[in-house]
Amino acid sequence: MASREYLVDVAAYQSSSMAKYHAAGAKGVLIKATEGTWYKSPVAGAQVKSAHKYHMFVHIYHFATFGSSVSRAKAEAKIFVARAEYLGISKKRYLACDWEVGDGNNVYGGKVASAKAIIAFMEVCAKAGYKVLLYSGASLLRNNIDTKQIVKKYGTCIWVASYPTDSAYKPDFNYFPSMNGIAIWQFCDNWKGLGVDGNISLIDLHKETTTVHKAAKPTEKTKPKPEKKNGVAYAPIINRNPNWMIQLMDSAGHYTGKYIKTNTRWKYFDVKTIKGMKCYKLGTDKQWVPAKYLKVIE
Repeated sequence: MASREYLVDVAAYQSSSMAKYHAAGAKGVLIKATEGTWYKSPVAGAQVKSAHKYHMFVHIYHFATFGSSVSRAKAEAKIFVARAEYLGISKKRYLACDWEVGDGNNVYGGKVASAKAIIAFMEVCAKAGYKVLLYSGASLLRNNIDTKQIVKKYGTCIWVASYPTDSAYKPDFNYFPSMNGIAIWQFCDNWKGLGVDGNISLIDLHKETTTVHKAAKPTEKTKPKPEKKNGVAYAPIINRNPNWMIQLMDSAGHYTGKYIKTNTRWKYFDVKTIKGMKCYKLGTDKQWVPAKYLKVIE
């Protein structure tokens, strides 16, 4: 089985039918099954059934709200595993922990504490017989989670989101987010214009065991293109909540108490790293936004 396969990930707001994704070339799908301890996707069952109809490999994911709490992580994992078994997910497939900003998930509990909670979640899934993944954006993986400990325990288990472009047919490896342990790269959020995230596997997801994948050091051919210092960026809606606001920072990384709306476009005038995060300057030195909340469109 080849290591390079296209996958999509879907939630309740996407179609129950996997037909168009399969026709576009997706060999697998990651389906949102649960969130916190209270939510079960009402369409996950239909999505699993459709994926099987089109002979797509089915993995599922859980949107975490446990932050850095080990006890809450275990509680959420038990509900997730129960749902996986109810949905008939094969023990040869992956259960993923989606740990990111949104729905009250505290991502500022500390890198070590957050990693311990995530490992506790993954342990429950692994003890149930499943293979495991951790999903998050590249910035959070680097700055908010001690991923070294997670990779040490579970090998190649990182599912990283990092978008060179919003809409793509294939990944541009000139922009690959080089880090250890990457199993899947989510490279765009509107794959082939289908309104679905595009992902590519970097390992054979169907092997019985996985090994640590270390990204090759950039060569002259794969060196990232120079970052533009000005242009236009889009602030997408976060967690499907149109009322979500993004707080501005000053040039020293202090939050200002001022916000911008999502689903808006902004000119930016500079790019630099602030407290380990790439940020875009939207105006004065008190108007910086972390890159994880923006997508460059021009």
